[in-house]
Amino acid sequence: MWYKKTALVLAAIGAINWGLTEIGWNAVQGILGWTGDFVVSIVYYLVAISGVYALFKAVK
Repeated sequence: MWYKKTALVLAAIGAINWGLTEIGWNAVQGILGWTGDFVVSIVYYLVAISGVYALFKAVK
């Protein structure tokens, strides 16, 4: 189903962004920063929910 793939892609984006912040660049803020903090926060929440979903799928 489409939401499974979407969740895994968002979880991967979150993992990549986490790695990029270690070298000083926040990809989500860099790409969506022009939209405002509210939109960036929504993306972070979606990534977090997707990460939890991916974790449950991994241990299932």
